[in-house]
Amino acid sequence: MERKYSNSDTDTDMNSLQPKTGIRPERPGISGLGGWLILIQISLWLALVFLISDVSQVNVIMDPARWEVGRGVDPQIYTEMIRPLLWFGFISSIILLMIVIVNLILLYKRKRQFPRMMMVMYVMNVIISIVTWILIARNEIPREQHVLDATPAFHLIVRSILVCCFFIPYFLRSVRVKNTFVK
Repeated sequence: MERKYSNSDTDTDMNSLQPKTGIRPERPGISGLGGWLILIQISLWLALVFLISDVSQVNVIMDPARWEVGRGVDPQIYTEMIRPLLWFGFISSIILLMIVIVNLILLYKRKRQFPRMMMVMYVMNVIISIVTWILIARNEIPREQHVLDATPAFHLIVRSILVCCFFIPYFLRSVRVKNTFVK
């Protein structure tokens, strides 16, 4: 005996199970801030510490005397090439600091926007590292005064892309993520 179910039977059953509060129903499986989300939490807290450290030392880093006397950089090279790079680094650090703070709040409130904001942060890291590499690589500084090396910036691009390749699919596919961030 086959019994055919109409769409209205299954629709009413599914609608009665879903709360009307805007909270996504929990799927079967694991949930909570464990598993790989522990690494995400650690990385967010470390990023917060490092970004606060970077922003707090802006006066020291942008001091022209540090570059001209300490490293022997010509004042013209500092003004035309290094200062714009430092300003870009400072502004991008402020933007990333705000994103990290928002992500920490979303994480511990278990908001549905958290996975999306983490993906935004990962993509922003890639974009910032590419722009930094371009700014360093395009500068033609005489070899005896070359204080900026594009190789670490390129390595940062590779690391940022690898993080994107690993964690963006994790946020898109993980049952734990779908069960944890439901509010």
